[in-house]
Amino acid sequence: MRILYIFLLLSSIVFSQNNITELDVIGKWELKVKVKQLLKEETRNLDMLEKMAVELASGFAEDVIDTADIYVLFKRNNTATLTVDFLEYDEKEEIKWLIVDNEIVIDDSLNKKINIGSENNKWILEDDILFLKEKNQKINKNIFLRKVLQ
Repeated sequence: MRILYIFLLLSSIVFSQNNITELDVIGKWELKVKVKQLLKEETRNLDMLEKMAVELASGFAEDVIDTADIYVLFKRNNTATLTVDFLEYDEKEEIKWLIVDNEIVIDDSLNKKINIGSENNKWILEDDILFLKEKNQKINKNIFLRKVLQ
């Protein structure tokens, strides 16, 4: 009987640590994209010339992504502010977010000025980093949000 109690205690501790709460999300998060790794995965089936063209463009894309500051400031009441600051371009957009089935859903479909994705995006909290969950349910470790310490 003691073993059953210990098992129940340990399993409740493990499962309680996996639930995302609003407090886990509230705050400023910076969007990061590992451009080279992302392109490498997406171009596996290309021929040599296509891969060379992608490689040339990837340097430019990486410079653009590294120069741009993209943040999501999650606030209470399931609202957030998406900010893009790139050279002379500075844009802010109010977006909605919520926690559904232990995933963070970001809805930026209302205003098409700036978007994180084409539709509602699902994000998974893992090791204090929010990773994008793709439509095929795969976690994309090349696109993520990292909390900014203030």
